[in-house]
Order: sequence, then structure tokens, then C-alpha cells
Amino acid sequence: MSGRPLTPLVIRFGAFGDMILLIPVLKLLERRYGVPCDVVASGSWSEPLLQRVAPDGRRFFLTSRRAPYWLNRSQQQLVRWLKQRAIGPVYVFEPDEKPLSLLRRAGVKPDWICTLRDYPRQSGEHLLAHSLRIARETPAALRGTRNAPIECAEVPNPRPTLSEQDRRDCADWLASRGVMSPIILLQPGNKKTMKRGDRRRRSNIDYWPESNWAKVVLGVRQTIPGAHVIICGTPAERPIGEDIAALLPANRDRVLIASDELPIPRLLALQERAHSMISVNTGPAHAAAAMGCPLLVMFTRHAHRAADLYAPVPTTAPVKILQPEAALAGQGLSAITPESVIAAWRNLVA
Repeated sequence: MSGRPLTPLVIRFGAFGDMILLIPVLKLLERRYGVPCDVVASGSWSEPLLQRVAPDGRRFFLTSRRAPYWLNRSQQQLVRWLKQRAIGPVYVFEPDEKPLSLLRRAGVKPDWICTLRDYPRQSGEHLLAHSLRIARETPAALRGTRNAPIECAEVPNPRPTLSEQDRRDCADWLASRGVMSPIILLQPGNKKTMKRGDRRRRSNIDYWPESNWAKVVLGVRQTIPGAHVIICGTPAERPIGEDIAALLPANRDRVLIASDELPIPRLLALQERAHSMISVNTGPAHAAAAMGCPLLVMFTRHAHRAADLYAPVPTTAPVKILQPEAALAGQGLSAITPESVIAAWRNLVA
């Protein structure tokens, strides 16, 4: 076998927050092998993010990973792509059988693969620490060969690399909307909240009432009178932003609903320059932590899980996780009061 660099392949079918947590892994593998990773993911929406992590790597996106193989064209195309791809190490960050079955169909031998199944998570191990431990492993086919990757104990930072064009786009957009610093970001919705049906349904533990968010806006502006508040989200989350704004007093000139104006590069650039962010558990909150934006996130799960998701490595800005009291955990986020959120945010940014 020659000493030419082998391109690592990473398989991760994650949502936005999962892909943010994958960034240090991609950087670590690039340092070990000397070339950017190729990535197989579950949606082309992640391309703008991956471009700012491994711009020279190749990507393949599945339209569905749960559909049967013979009924999904993208899975069949992936297998053909894998067969044509030069042999190299493969890192699978998925616990289920689907990616392994696709690799088998493509003729990829097990001794080229490192997977979650072979290196299970240890008790108390952070999610990112687990992924980095797998990324430091070397597939059996490469051990002791000239192509074996270098060892790397360093933990790369989780921040995507923004271009000057990204920052200029954000600055121009803010200017066009009349927004000036300091900027406080609110993220009231997530995928679960905006599913079909009443967002106030009892099963939606990540829902926090619009009236609470309106009180937070008032508390933020009382604390920093000149602040501009931007309500973030996806286009589907615009209705919750409008409902929050409708509960505010008549003077809303420094409150902007930007749910349909924040493609990923602009969101990242906005978080890089924002004063702080208050959010429910969702992908943009992971991004805020990665971009060094002081973050207060309301979280309904166990404390150790929250720490794993939002503060697995040192960040350049503080991250505060606010949870319901244990006795009220069954009520979801509704057990958290606006007063406690405002107080925690003030302490965070003090």
C-alpha cells in the first residue's frame, strides 16, 4: 500500500445540533489523515454548514435513511458512489444498522470501519468526548501500515469558519433592518414545537408560553434599554414569533421577527456578534454555544444530558442551563417562570 493520504469518510444522519457537535470530530480526523473528510448526511440543508468546516470534502445526502433500500433511489446512488470511491477509513456515528448495511452493499470491509457499535459510550462520558474517542481510533486495516494516521490528543474547537462575505452579508442585513448592537437573540421554537397540531399540547414539553417570552423581551429591554431583540427560527416557526410580538406593548420598533431571514451562514455570523441568546433546546442553541455567544438554554431533560449537549468542551462564552425544579419536571418548560429566566440571563451576562 502506498503512502498517499487516505480520505476519511464520516457518516452522520444528524439534525442541525448534531452536525454542530460533529465539527470538532471532522477537524480532528482532518488533522489525523491530512485531508478533509467526505461526509454522508441526511439532508442537503447541512451543506452550508459543512462548507464552513471541510470546504474541500465531498458530500452525499440521503433523502431517507429509513425507507427500504429498493424503494429509495438516494440509498442506491450512495452505494454506487461508495463503490467508485477510493478505499479509505470510515467512521460511523450512528447506532443503527442502516449505514452498516449500505457499506456492506458497497463492498466496504469491516476492518476499514470504526463505529459506535464497536466503541460504546462509557458511563458518564460526554457525547462529544465519545465521538472524539472514536475519531482517535484507527481502523484495523491501517494499523501498523504506512498509511496509519497520526495520533492527535488535541480537542479542536467547535466553531465553523466564517468568511468575510458571511460577516458582510450579516452586517448588510442588519443595516437593512435597522438593527444595531447590542443584539439579544430569542429562539422560542423547535421542530417538536412546530409539529402539526396545537403547540400548547401537553405532550410538547419544550413549549414555553408566548406570554412568558413577551415578559422576557420586556425584561431584556428594561435591563439594556437600547437593545434590539431578534426572534430567530425557521420559516415554519414564524407564527410563534408573531404571537409573541402581538403580546408586546405598542412600541415594538426594536423587536424583529427574523424566522424566515436566517439561512445558516447568516445565523452563525449573527450569533458571532450577538450580545447573548435565550433559547429552548434546539439546533440554533448548539450553534450559539459553538460561536461563542453567551447562551441561556431551557432544558427539560436530565442535568447530565444537558451538559453533554451544550457544554462538552470549553467555550469562549458562558453557557447556562435552566431546568424545572425536580418536583415540577413533569410539567416541562411551563414550570420555568419568566422571572427566573430573566434573573438567570442577567447573571449569565453580568
